Amino acid sequence: MKELERRLIYLFTGEFSSMGIFIIIYVSYDVNPNNSLSLIYVFIVLNFILFQAGFYWFIKWRRMKTEKTIFPKLYKVLNLCKKVNLALIGAAPIFILSEIVFLNRVSYFEFSLMMLIYVFTVIEHINYYHIQLTNYKKGRGSRPSIDKEINRDYRQGG
Repeated sequence: MKELERRLIYLFTGEFSSMGIFIIIYVSYDVNPNNSLSLIYVFIVLNFILFQAGFYWFIKWRRMKTEKTIFPKLYKVLNLCKKVNLALIGAAPIFILSEIVFLNRVSYFEFSLMMLIYVFTVIEHINYYHIQLTNYKKGRGSRPSIDKEINRDYRQGG
């Protein structure tokens, strides 16, 4: 039990810390000298997905710690987030291309950083909602905990 508790604390603090570090880097360093809206957009989408994971692991830890059902409709929120994520991720290339074609103010550095963040965002979404990439073995990934939570509670009638 203590091992699981430590693992959950590690997971939610890691996600929230990642958000904080990304925000500090973005604000402290001049990573967006041309004020690229696309770069800001993919950055916000990444932080939104990291927040979902951190929130999920925090709720799991609180449930274990208090032995109470905290946030019983979490699966509904996670299912909505999954759909919103897909819409936000799908819209990103439109914003990126529009800014490049119409505003022509994205530098090579900004574009590279934007694409790196975008790919990382897609990977994070896949890792949390589709295939757990961190445990990918022999050509197969296991189902992520968030996906299990969504499907388990929907099957039980929520």
